[in-house]
Amino acid sequence: MTATIDEFGTGWQKWNPQAWVDFLTVKIMLMKVGDVIPKTYMPILRLVSEDANKADEGYCQLLSAREPVYFFDSPRDKWRKLYGSYVRELDWVFGELSNHFPHEQYQELVIDILARSIRDGMGSLLPSAEKMTRKKDMRINEESSKRKNLTGKFVEKLASFLSRHISPVNGIVGPVEQKSIPGGMEIYIPHCWMHAAPCDGRTQDRACVEGCKGAFEAIFTDETPVAMYFEPHLPEFSCTPTVKAS
Repeated sequence: MTATIDEFGTGWQKWNPQAWVDFLTVKIMLMKVGDVIPKTYMPILRLVSEDANKADEGYCQLLSAREPVYFFDSPRDKWRKLYGSYVRELDWVFGELSNHFPHEQYQELVIDILARSIRDGMGSLLPSAEKMTRKKDMRINEESSKRKNLTGKFVEKLASFLSRHISPVNGIVGPVEQKSIPGGMEIYIPHCWMHAAPCDGRTQDRACVEGCKGAFEAIFTDETPVAMYFEPHLPEFSCTPTVKAS
């Protein structure tokens, strides 16, 4: 399976609202967790490598392959260049680290580091998101919504419209299909953009299994109000995440 630049949109699709949301989503994400590779994973790789200079050379070679992001690039092209480079580099450094640790130790190491980084990056958003899933708080929100004035109802309807037509998660995994299941929601990602964004025609297995599935399953567990489970369909680009409320 190959990925082409045009599959992310052409013409107006490169400039539409969803393209801007995707670009800003990834831009903010990289501001929060983008430095985990040079500041955490690479120092570990240097320590465990027999030749630290060789590790640095490999990383520098990878960085040199980044496409330059230009001011007049469309938001879709900026998104692709930034996200594609990040996924490619994450997959590479995970592959290098896997050569120096037993499999279970490697997975525990890279997943724990990234999960902590994501958790720190989310900051107060994480407990707020979890709090909204509690039945008591949901009842309070329902009662509060009944007392909203006309302006509040308009804002609510506008937010509902935007959530149906513009998806923040689109910038990470691409278009999704979702359906309600007992106790939660099942999401189907037919063509995950984590694999497609690097445009090298292959699945980014380690970035997928450890960087996405492993990290988010470590953050959202059976002990948190919201639990997440991922079922990547490697070597295909598709995946089936499940979200359940405790």
